[in-house]
Amino acid sequence: MIKKYTKKDGSTAYMFKAYLGTDSEGKQRFTTRRGFRTKKQANLELSRLKVDISKNGFKKSDKMTFQQVYDLWVVNYELTVKESTFVKQTEQYRVHILPFFGDTLISKITPAVVQKFANEKVNKFVRYREFISNTSRIFDYAIKLKLINTNPCKSITIPKAKKDAVNKNRENYFSREEMLAFLTALEKHDNLKIATFFRLLSMSSARMGEILGLEWRSVNFEDNYISITQTLARGKNRRLYLEEPKTSSSTRDIPLDQITMDWLKKWRKKQREELLIIGHNSLKPDQLVFSSAMDNSFIQLSKPRKWLQTILKQENLKTITIHGLRHSGAVMMLESGLTLKDIQDRLGHSDISITSSYYLHISEKRKRETIDQMTDYINSGSISGSK
Repeated sequence: MIKKYTKKDGSTAYMFKAYLGTDSEGKQRFTTRRGFRTKKQANLELSRLKVDISKNGFKKSDKMTFQQVYDLWVVNYELTVKESTFVKQTEQYRVHILPFFGDTLISKITPAVVQKFANEKVNKFVRYREFISNTSRIFDYAIKLKLINTNPCKSITIPKAKKDAVNKNRENYFSREEMLAFLTALEKHDNLKIATFFRLLSMSSARMGEILGLEWRSVNFEDNYISITQTLARGKNRRLYLEEPKTSSSTRDIPLDQITMDWLKKWRKKQREELLIIGHNSLKPDQLVFSSAMDNSFIQLSKPRKWLQTILKQENLKTITIHGLRHSGAVMMLESGLTLKDIQDRLGHSDISITSSYYLHISEKRKRETIDQMTDYINSGSISGSK
């Protein structure tokens, strides 16, 4: 019987409690389902449930929890992705998804339950859509195992994050003037390794892991470019290791300016002197361009963020993230007139739509140029820049 009820927050929903029959062990089976937005949805679910039982009978697998299904899925998932991806994604499940769904029977999780999860995450986490997508994976797997018939994630409304004025107006990139101030600050920095690291990161627009995984054999001083062939990543038990770049498009050559190449030459000489003091041979082919001063090992992925925060604070510069330097490079490229295809190749994006969605909207100068071009066309019928 379908009933309407009032939830704790004052909103209304529909539920049903139904007798399903007697199972193979002679036990009477009942079920209660809540959280349906309309009476029609509740009726459809009840009808689906009865048809399923009439065809397939009662399943012992109905007793499997979300956690148990996840435990089966994750074994196969590990065999399909990079170790670093596996670590990142399973950490997301551990922190955000399993605490919410883990102990609930997979067959008892309704669209309303998933909707509540999505609504709780939307304004707390930037990557809330990824949380929903990863949750959906487990239900898809449960369908393959014939534990459930439908994926409740497919029936929810994806919420939109509400951005306050402060966060909306805060852009995570440098303007041209701010970038020049940052590069000038690097010139007077007392640590050549840190200064060179950020000079290279800024001028290459590479990912941080790509620069931390860069080896001297991938630096071409004759033709002034670096080759991105690997990236530093974190694996199980916080192990640092080198893996292939993010995508096939991420393997690329990045041309660099002469000043940055001169900085690299100066740092290579300085690094050799420092490593020699602690007994390390820096002439080996796989020598990292940037390594730990203590033992010539990988630099922890959290280190550059601390370096950057210190520099920005000391120089009273705008606060941006490490990835903001990559954004800044894209802005500079846009403002200098490079095409989206040029930028895509330099950034190592697999699809030009990624480049467009991330970077085309972030340049205020570009926005002003657009309206100027439109105004010129309206007033004179001519296209700006045309002869």
